[in-house]
Amino acid sequence: MSNPETKNQEASPKIEIASDTVKTQLASVSLELTDYKAAVATLTEENQQLKQQNIELASVIENQLKTDKIVRIQAASKYSRDDLSNMTIEQLQTIEETLSHSTSYNPALNYKSIRAGNASSTPSRLTVGDLYGKSAEEIRKMEGL
Repeated sequence: MSNPETKNQEASPKIEIASDTVKTQLASVSLELTDYKAAVATLTEENQQLKQQNIELASVIENQLKTDKIVRIQAASKYSRDDLSNMTIEQLQTIEETLSHSTSYNPALNYKSIRAGNASSTPSRLTVGDLYGKSAEEIRKMEGL
């Protein structure tokens, strides 16, 4: 029969070999983890830079679109640049669509714009005269029908 001490001596090198193998694998995994963390940090930084570039490019495109719409609206109306520069793109789009529904719309030509007015506005600035209190017949006569 074998002696218990010899069994412990035989098992001890196996445990040491297994322990060394685990330590080697652990070190390898730790190095991989460090590499992956560095790659994640690099990709996160690149992502942030790309997001910033996207924001800047969107701003440039928006400004170009706004300038284009302002030029078209000014060509077809009597709006001033100051009036239009404070408006959003959606508001400019609405004005441009309204102007495009007018007869013989050509943005290269200058048309009198359709402007909202109130009762105190001077009639010369409005495209439609004062219709308050007018009957349908009177309005038709004004239209020349």
